[in-house]
Amino acid sequence: MTVLVTGGSGFIGSHIVDKLVEQRYTVRVFDERKPLRDDVEWIKGNLLNENEVLEACKDIEKVYHFAAIADVNVALTHPKLCIEVNEIGTLNLLKAATAREVKRFILASTTWVYGRAEGVVDEETPIPPPDHMYTKTKIGQEHLVIAWHGQSGLPYTILRYGIPYGPRMRANMAIATFVSKAMHKEPIPIFGDGCQGRCFIQIEDLANGSLAALTVAAENQILNISSSEFVTINQIVEALKEHFPDLLTRQLPERPQDFRGNVVSIEKAKKTIKWMPKISFKKGLESYIEHVKCGST
Repeated sequence: MTVLVTGGSGFIGSHIVDKLVEQRYTVRVFDERKPLRDDVEWIKGNLLNENEVLEACKDIEKVYHFAAIADVNVALTHPKLCIEVNEIGTLNLLKAATAREVKRFILASTTWVYGRAEGVVDEETPIPPPDHMYTKTKIGQEHLVIAWHGQSGLPYTILRYGIPYGPRMRANMAIATFVSKAMHKEPIPIFGDGCQGRCFIQIEDLANGSLAALTVAAENQILNISSSEFVTINQIVEALKEHFPDLLTRQLPERPQDFRGNVVSIEKAKKTIKWMPKISFKKGLESYIEHVKCGST
């Protein structure tokens, strides 16, 4: 099977590429940046160029769609670009996939789409109107994929990822920022009571869940690929203190409208694709700290 990974040179995409190669899939990466490995095909291109997207889908059976404006700060400062790349780019890819008779379109979405819903959220939780431009475009991507399936019959799988962390993540992502501050003896800011949190997922677990979604059982399904382990800011700080005993913190007032977080149910993924995460946050954080200290790539 030949699999296309758009955004295959990025944080999540590059780990998916690694897993696909390990499983002996033929892999093609569509990205403006060169892939991290040399044993995959690379088509340099942009989602907004329809001819390049069409060429990328030639002789492809499955598509993993990761190419996007993924930095929420960029989405805030460049909303037009975010809409163009995330939504128009996705539409271009859907059209190309149908024209090339691709067998499945797998979309990388996010648990951000659940917004400020409280308590436990699952795939049946109503999606509220977005309060962030990034979230708006991810909901838009999901709508496009589902509507396109209704129009063209293109099979799909939508994967709603928890908050990923691990090797290759951007320096401005939460866990990377906290570890960097700890290593440089800079105080970690704690806003309010520090009880706000997220369901973080280690990148190896995320990648394994993504490959498990290739199964027929995942066709035309939405699946949460996350950890159900809710980790607060205070818990992150306590875990870091095990590695950095002199860790500094700075107490700050609670931020207006700061999101307390919700717990993500992964019961559907357990039942549908027989997947569940294996790496606890404590172990994942420890592994990432060692990775940073060793200067690995």
